[in-house]
Amino acid sequence: MDLPSMSEAEQALFEERAAIREFLGGMPRAEAEAAAHEDVRRILAAERAAEAGWRERIKP
Repeated sequence: MDLPSMSEAEQALFEERAAIREFLGGMPRAEAEAAAHEDVRRILAAERAAEAGWRERIKP
């Protein structure tokens, strides 16, 4: 599943999460990809929140 709105790093993260869920978790491919997409969404949201918090702490 190629998601064009993702950067190369985000796409790599998605593929890694999908592979882990499919091969180690035993999920069907479509289910693993859907879950991996949600994983990436949550990871990116957490990173944005952390960055916003950091920026707030250093404002003069």
